[in-house]
Amino acid sequence: MILQDEPLSRHSSIRTGGPGQMVALVESTEELMSVLEKVREGIFPSPVRFIGNASNILFPDGGLLGTVISLKKMDRFTLRPDGLIEAEAGAFLPRLAFHAARQGRGGLGFLSGIPGTVGGGIVMNAGTTTGEMGDILREVCLVSPDGAMERIVREDLRFSYRTSEFQREELSESPSRWQDWVIVSAVLETFPAEPVFLMEEWERLRRSRSEAQPLDKPNLGSVFRNPPGDFAGRLIEEAGWKGVVRGGIEISPRHANFFVNRGGGLSRDFRSLVEDVRLAVLKENGIRLETEVEIVPEETPATV
Repeated sequence: MILQDEPLSRHSSIRTGGPGQMVALVESTEELMSVLEKVREGIFPSPVRFIGNASNILFPDGGLLGTVISLKKMDRFTLRPDGLIEAEAGAFLPRLAFHAARQGRGGLGFLSGIPGTVGGGIVMNAGTTTGEMGDILREVCLVSPDGAMERIVREDLRFSYRTSEFQREELSESPSRWQDWVIVSAVLETFPAEPVFLMEEWERLRRSRSEAQPLDKPNLGSVFRNPPGDFAGRLIEEAGWKGVVRGGIEISPRHANFFVNRGGGLSRDFRSLVEDVRLAVLKENGIRLETEVEIVPEETPATV
C-alpha cells in the first residue's frame, strides 16, 4: 500500500508527527525490493527511511520528505525443527514470545513487555534486566538500497547496552558497513522448556512491566538510557521533573523515564522536555543522560 502525505502520527506509538511525503506499507521482501527499485528510478522520492512499529522514534511535527517504508506488515515467523525461529523484521516481539512459549521454546520471555518489532529490536539491542536481543540472535538477513541481499551473524553486530553496529555512526564512530541497509528477517535462538512454565513467565513479566510503566498511554518507551550504576527514571525524579506537563506531553507520574501523550501532544513538546530534563539532571548530579529514543530532527517548519 502506498500513501501520500500520510500523517506519521498514525504510525507512531506516541501519536505525534506531521505528514510523510510518501509512506509505503510493504508485506514481503519482494514488495520491499519493488519500492526500493522505484526510489532508485526516481519514481518514488528520496531519501528512504525504514520503520517498524515506530515505538521508539519521534517523528518531526513538520513531517518527512522522501519515502518512509514500514515493515510492520512483514510480521510472519516460523519455528524450525531445530528449535530456531525464523522471523520477519516486522514480527511483534510480545506476540513472538507468546507463540514461542506456547510451543515450549524458552529464552524469549523478556520480549513480552517490549512493544517493538524484530528489526527495530535488533538495531537498538532492545531488552530488559532479564535479557536483550543480542543474547538470542543467531543471524540476520539484510537488503541494501540497491537491492543486494546478505546474511550476517551475531558476532558482526557489536552488540552493547541498547545499541549495535547499525547505530555506530550515531555513537560518533566511523560509519558502519551496513549503513542504509535494512533488516528483513532474523534467526533467533531458543531452548526447550515446559509450556506451562513459559506461559506463566510470559504473563508475569508482562504484568510486572504494565504495573511499573504507563503502557495505557501513547509513549515511546524509555526516553533515556540508564547511566552506568544508576537509573534514568530515578535521576529525573530526583531532579524534580516527574509529573511535569508541557503541552500534551507529560513525564509520567508512574515512571519518570516515560513521556506520555495525554492528547494533542506535539513532538516539539517532547523534544523540549528532553533537553530541559537532560540539563536539570546534569546540574543536579553531574550526569549527562543519553537518549534511547531516536529523535528525528525537523526538516521543514512545522505548521502545527
